[in-house]
Amino acid sequence: MNQESAVVVGGGICGLVAALLLKKNYKEVTIIEQSTEVGGLFRSVSDSEGVRYDMGSHIPNSTGIDDIDSLLFPKNEIEKNWNVIPELKSGNYFFGSWDLESPFPDGRKIDPAHYATACGELVGLADLSSNPLIYYYCLETLGPIFTHTIILPILQKLYGQNVDYKSLTMDAGLFGFTRILALPRDVAAKLKELPAFDAKLGYQNKTDFLLRMQREPRISPTYFYPNGNKSVECLISILKDQIHEQGIVIRTSTSVDKINVEGTEVKSIALNEVAEAVKCDLLFWSAPPFLALKAMDIPTPASKVVLRTAVIFHLNFDLALLDTQSHYLWVWEHSTSIFRLTLYPNLHGSVKYNNLSVEILCAPNEVDQFIVEDIVKELQDMGIVSEQAALISHVKQIEHNTFPVPTTAFSQNSKYNYDKLCESVDNIIVSGRYGGKCWRQADVLVDAYNSIKAIE
Repeated sequence: MNQESAVVVGGGICGLVAALLLKKNYKEVTIIEQSTEVGGLFRSVSDSEGVRYDMGSHIPNSTGIDDIDSLLFPKNEIEKNWNVIPELKSGNYFFGSWDLESPFPDGRKIDPAHYATACGELVGLADLSSNPLIYYYCLETLGPIFTHTIILPILQKLYGQNVDYKSLTMDAGLFGFTRILALPRDVAAKLKELPAFDAKLGYQNKTDFLLRMQREPRISPTYFYPNGNKSVECLISILKDQIHEQGIVIRTSTSVDKINVEGTEVKSIALNEVAEAVKCDLLFWSAPPFLALKAMDIPTPASKVVLRTAVIFHLNFDLALLDTQSHYLWVWEHSTSIFRLTLYPNLHGSVKYNNLSVEILCAPNEVDQFIVEDIVKELQDMGIVSEQAALISHVKQIEHNTFPVPTTAFSQNSKYNYDKLCESVDNIIVSGRYGGKCWRQADVLVDAYNSIKAIE
């Protein structure tokens, strides 16, 4: 392959890292980003007091691959820029109380009249399930009672009360709530020695988890969060500095109009409102594949994609948050629309502001029903914020079309588009996130690294 010009479409963290990796073998590398800035959801927002918050809840971590980690966390800058977090601390709010030892919903909190029967159902299901649909997977692993009292309300909370939950794929459980707590600690620890139960039961405390790690050692990632009043956008600044040093071109506020192909090779990329096409010997595509197919005039299946809107309240109080240990928290409670909290003082390792982010997923036409006064009251009722605390500053962030509802049709169309794109041209790499291969940020970066290494 003629290694002269590489083009990266998508200026999120995956696209930025891919550009730096490609620069080792390509003379010219160009990043195309339709927004006014690169960084994607690793950017930040500020409130009226200048307090900064993450646009998306991402806590960067090491990947174990030095070629990636040295780009993200240069060793000479770690002490200056980062609070090193050896272990992320999480918990969950469910049935009106907190469990700060585990992120998993606790089945022991359901109606006592149904609990014993539910446990009998769960224990009687001793086989692994390979069902691709989350509702039926849970019926086959957790049983009907736990599925309908725990899993179904969470699915409706995330994807809408009227969602066709029977069509949702396993991607709907990406936040990990299909693993639950349900049995006494010693019973659960013993059952987790069996693969089927290990897949559906969580450890109830850190001690049991550490004992498992002693028996089955594995490399745990190190997490990093910026020092001071900074957000994870610090990571984007670090990457941009290296990009400028390497002479990589960033083109923002533009998008791909046409991908010019000869035979099975991309030759150039035509941009909107740009006269001259960008020469391309390798295309790294970090955007939905159907957009590339459209730019190549290749038909895609007709489908109706339902996209959820993220509403994020960024709040700063005059009194300290009541949880001083957790970095982030899940809210599985059915009576609130809140599903995740990010507690910045615990991430920074120092208390300059008493700030946190509150995340909700909703339909686009539901955005206005969420108001800051109600959110503050819910946080006080949950015991995250003191009843005496006053809100100093805040900002309400709205991100439309950010989260697709993972139905069977969506999954099938996504796979078709990914496969069609990969088979249509030879000199393309498609980000693993858009091929359904991985979702977590570190896994996406490793997938990009391996794909680039494979063509060197």
